[in-house]
Parts: sequence; structure tokens; C-alpha cells
Amino acid sequence: MYVVTNRNLQPDAQPEERFGPMFNQKGPNELRLAEAQKVGARWQVNILDDRTTFNGQEMWASEAAFLQAQQRMGQRQTNALFFVHGFNTDFNDALESAYKIEQLYNLEVILFTWPSNGGGTVEGLTSYQDDKRDASLSIGALDRCFEKLADYFIKYAEQACKRKFSLAMHSMGNYLFKRLLSSSIYQGETLLFDNIVMLAADVNNEGHASWVDRVRFRNRLFITINEDDAALLASKALAGDEQKARLGHWSKNLTAQNAAYLDFTDAANVMAHHNYFTDDSALQNGRIKELFQRAFNGAKAERGLAFDAGTGAYRVL
Repeated sequence: MYVVTNRNLQPDAQPEERFGPMFNQKGPNELRLAEAQKVGARWQVNILDDRTTFNGQEMWASEAAFLQAQQRMGQRQTNALFFVHGFNTDFNDALESAYKIEQLYNLEVILFTWPSNGGGTVEGLTSYQDDKRDASLSIGALDRCFEKLADYFIKYAEQACKRKFSLAMHSMGNYLFKRLLSSSIYQGETLLFDNIVMLAADVNNEGHASWVDRVRFRNRLFITINEDDAALLASKALAGDEQKARLGHWSKNLTAQNAAYLDFTDAANVMAHHNYFTDDSALQNGRIKELFQRAFNGAKAERGLAFDAGTGAYRVL
């Protein structure tokens, strides 16, 4: 998989620690690109130079990576997912999460990893607020990723592999996304994605429609909900009155006009899980895996689900 990050480079560390818990030394908007592969139980992480040669032509490494990923997708008949992780996730955890998605759903995954405090020494509220600050400071880096991808889609439109390309954010990754959507630098770059999936969003439910309705996409925008999500219930308790009911655990006030809300609260095996798209016990419910298979692959995931007019959400059982 390809990894894009604004974390600090630790070139002499073990592969799974190659990027650290701080911002890049040049600042939060500075991006590095790497290629990661898991061989057995061990990671191989190759940090790419800014420029490279591909098919005899010198170009940016990100451009070559885009073309190579397109080539693999065409050969394997797979789709791509751009994944943004959440709170308290170090580089190794980010790799493992993305790898599990890649394996479960047979996808070409592009991981965007930002410097959340996984493995750090600060705990509880301090760690949570620190990650929220770092997420806010990462919006320029994420926007640069989207802009660069959009440029390549336009440049190579005539040789496109005709596969789907979707975006998923988990937990506090949605707070990063919210800050980007609420900023003046957002210019609709997300239109390059077929589906956008907001997983267990750790953002306020209150007022979410004001920025969610700005999201542009090709096919569907999904927002997942689990009222029993233990991580989001704990998140609500961390920061006092300004921390309202979380979007990912609240089945009221679902008013964004462009979103399809998916309520997993009563789904078999979901229980209090926060990452029910990769959790082994949750995925024993085959309907959940089938739904995310469609959502992550640019398809209509809500098909066949009962719509609850009272909440405005599709119910997953």
C-alpha cells in the first residue's frame, strides 16, 4: 500500500516506527510518501524520494505511485480506498488498520496518517485535546493530497483504469475532515471520490449538516452510527460542555440532505464496538461485511436496508 503522511521521519527506526508521533520537521503541511508491504508478520517500509523515473520518464514520485496503483487496479480488477485513521493511533497501528481493510475488502488502500498520540505518554483529556489540535493542523496536508490526486485524475483521464475510488475516515479522522470542510481552503476536491464513508465520526452531531452538506462526491456519502459505541461515549465525557453528543453514536438530528445514515445500533455482533468495519466479532455478522464491501467499493450500500422515517437512518440488523 502507499502511505502519505505529515509525520516526522525516523529513517533509522524499525519499519513500523519509520514515521513518528510528531509533525514533519518542515511543518504540518509537509508530506512524505512511502510504500509499505507486510511480509509474514513483519513490515517493509520504503520511503520514496520526491522525484523518480517511471517508464523512462522523470516525474514526481506521487505521480508514479498514482500510475502504478492504477496499473495494479486494472490488472487485479480492484477498487481503491483512501483511508484516514483516528485518535491515539501510532504509525504501526495505522499500518495494521489499513492492512486489515485491504485484506478484508480486497482493495488498493492509500493510507493518510497524521501524528496522533498512539503510544505516547499523555493520557485521557490531555492526549485527546492534543490529537484534536494536531488534526486541526493537518488540514493543509490532507487538502494537498486531495488536490494532487485530482490533478492526476485529470491529467490521466484518457487512460483511466475505470475502477472506483472512495474515501473513508474513522473516528477523529472525521474531525480532521470537518475542519477541512469548514475552512476556506476546501474547494470541492472530494468530488474525485465515488463514495465517502464517515465511520464512527468523533465530531459533534449538533450542527453537522452545515458542513456535511458541503461535501462533494460522485455517488454516495455514508455516515455510520452505533448508539452503544463505547469509545464515542467516552469521548463525549472527556471535554465538558463543548463536547456534545457525537455524530457516530447519536440517532437524532440526522438532517444532512446529501448523506445516507447507516444505523448499526441493533445489528447482531456490533455491541459497543467502535471499529465494527474491521472487528472480527462484528464481522461474524455477514451482513455487516457485505455492507462495507459495497460502501468501500463505490456501490450503493443502503440497498436492501429498511429505512426508519423516525430517525432518518437506514437500519442495519
